[in-house]
Amino acid sequence: MPTTPSTRFRRRVLAALAGALALVSAGSVTAWGQQAAPEGRTGAGPITGLDFLLGDFSCAYTDLTLAEPVTVNVDWKTEKTLGGAFYEMDLIGTTPAFEGRWVFGRNAIDNEFTSFYWDTWGNTGTASSHGWKNGMLRFQGPYVTPAGHVDSKDEFRIVDGDRFTDDAFIRFPGESWKAISHVDCRRN
Repeated sequence: MPTTPSTRFRRRVLAALAGALALVSAGSVTAWGQQAAPEGRTGAGPITGLDFLLGDFSCAYTDLTLAEPVTVNVDWKTEKTLGGAFYEMDLIGTTPAFEGRWVFGRNAIDNEFTSFYWDTWGNTGTASSHGWKNGMLRFQGPYVTPAGHVDSKDEFRIVDGDRFTDDAFIRFPGESWKAISHVDCRRN
């Protein structure tokens, strides 16, 4: 039975729409970390590898950039967001006033954890992690600070079920790594 041009056009549009929805749906599953890593590959593993961050923590933040290091208290609260696909951390300090956000997720294609950070002091950046190795989880990537572009790394270690630490380092182009802080977080 012959079809009219308008019927053929509608079928093409519906077919294109169905194809686009299939691509979006497949991409969403991958972005949410639901797809398994390829056989024989090592890496970050599921997002649950970051569960140690979940909850409310009181953190002793030691600034190692000063001639005499100073320790202040910062609250870190991490919750699941976007249906558990990402973890969002709120960081709040009062002396000096400080607020930051740190979002963690999983890049299923490269089997890495990924993060994005920003704060009220003018720091912002992204980092990735290949997963746990020798009891440490390292996030490393480019950041922008008030002092310029740096490479940044955070090294997390779990002390026990209610405590973890984060040692942070930066490196300006052409320079060596410099320790900038040690954070000791205890669950409230």
